Amino acid sequence: MSKKRRTREKENQRAAKGRFTNKANIYYKDVVAPLERAYKRALIGEQYNEAGKIFLKIREAKQSHRHLLMRKEFARIR
Repeated sequence: MSKKRRTREKENQRAAKGRFTNKANIYYKDVVAPLERAYKRALIGEQYNEAGKIFLKIREAKQSHRHLLMRKEFARIR
């Protein structure tokens, strides 16, 4: 008969470290970037009146983005 071997108790692994990103980056991705794409599409399609309206929206959105950048708030992404 062989000896019974003792096994060490395994330590539990730590939970994964949370991932964070700046809220300004999320705002840019969700609001500013789609407006910029629409602006480029309007210019390519030679719809200058619509492009002008979109440009004004982009300016307002970028102003809000600058304010969010200064706050330096973070949001968890994972």
